[in-house]
Amino acid sequence: MNTFSSVVAATVLFVLAIPANGQERRRVPEQSRQRTPEGFACERNDLTVYTGVVSRYRRERGRTTIRVRTDWETTENVTVTHQGTDDPSASFRYMGNPFTARDWARIEKSRGVLRPGLRAAAWVCADGKVLVDWGARKE
Repeated sequence: MNTFSSVVAATVLFVLAIPANGQERRRVPEQSRQRTPEGFACERNDLTVYTGVVSRYRRERGRTTIRVRTDWETTENVTVTHQGTDDPSASFRYMGNPFTARDWARIEKSRGVLRPGLRAAAWVCADGKVLVDWGARKE
């Protein structure tokens, strides 16, 4: 191949590597289906999981709200309901295990104040049930 052909081939390859909108492509995590937590009954087609870093957390009487910045670079809001109490622990897990009183210190630095950078997987069923598994690993 002569010099001119080599330059043309390299230019074509370079141009093809640039996305049409001129922006860099984001790396999307490999899509693999996570296993539903044990004891969380929901039809597979009615279930969504948001896994990522929790960027907002508010625990109050009757509900706890969290905002997850997902590994897929979306932001999702999730509400855990717990009627008549400010304790959502029945809807929480820690690294796949049942949530215990000792786990509060793992997720909160003080009552109602989440530790920064904490990851979670929020499992949301179409019927309104929610389960939050704290300490989720990045895939």
